[in-house]
Amino acid sequence: MSDKTDNYMSSKFKAFLIISRAKIQLGTPPHPLLGLLLGATTVGEFFSPMAGLYVTLYFLLITFACNINCLYDVNIDEKYKQYMSDSVNNLGKKNVKGILVIEGFLIITLILFFLNQGYIITALLALSGLLAGYVYSAEPLRLKKRGLLSPLPVLLGLYTLPVLGGWFVFRTSLSLFIVIFTIGYALLNEGITLVNTCEDYREDQEEGILTWAHIFNMKKTMKIAFIFTGIGGLTAVFGVLLKPIFAGWTAYNIYGSVIFIILGILNTIVILKTTGDIYGAFKKKDIESSCKKAAKNMPKWFIITRYPLLLLVLTCLIYFR
Repeated sequence: MSDKTDNYMSSKFKAFLIISRAKIQLGTPPHPLLGLLLGATTVGEFFSPMAGLYVTLYFLLITFACNINCLYDVNIDEKYKQYMSDSVNNLGKKNVKGILVIEGFLIITLILFFLNQGYIITALLALSGLLAGYVYSAEPLRLKKRGLLSPLPVLLGLYTLPVLGGWFVFRTSLSLFIVIFTIGYALLNEGITLVNTCEDYREDQEEGILTWAHIFNMKKTMKIAFIFTGIGGLTAVFGVLLKPIFAGWTAYNIYGSVIFIILGILNTIVILKTTGDIYGAFKKKDIESSCKKAAKNMPKWFIITRYPLLLLVLTCLIYFR
């Protein structure tokens, strides 16, 4: 293969990674893994083939959602995020649509497989996630510009359904602690996401996209972000701490208990730190520039709130029986 061909393929692959938001996806593995770990009763059960297929299904779903968002946002991105629109144009809109068809086919195939294997609720939740990713970006619904409804596809499709879908790989009914955890986890992530909503206030306004920032104003939306992040994060930690109680488990060695407590404290600290950062942002007089500055911390906030939760859940599964 010639250097020219290598460069061409490399350019196309890089463009695909960009419209798939590969860097952001580094922070998303906790979404399916948390549900799987909370649903599993042993470490061995967690490493089942169905768990691996569920993670694969999740990444296909999130990639589909990212790709379709870039396709329908290409005109907006030409003004504000040119590297995104350049990547779509590099691949070609027709090719992006072809990629979406392939991804959709693979997703439906896996959903049907889960359905055939008896994982009915997981299959239905995955199908709901696929629809959420589509209606968020695609016309004619394009819910991302529909005001009060605009956060729902992300809140449900990205932050709620993947957790519950993982849970139902191992369970057939809900337990109170997974309900508490999922509500808290969804609010935590949506709170951080609302900072991005405020960051894009002016750009969205110019393009006729109506979000919570336009309905409630930026100040109130950042206050909601602060409340969601703090209350949601602490609720998620509380949900994990309840799991051994509801399962009737006890720590089978002292080290497990100590690690569990330390990680619980660590989770609380990083959530309070993130909440404090958002509080500091919405208290500034120049709220618009403050939001743009604060939004640069979003990747860090997602990492430091999601992965410690993952460690806490993993510790519970390893050290409690």
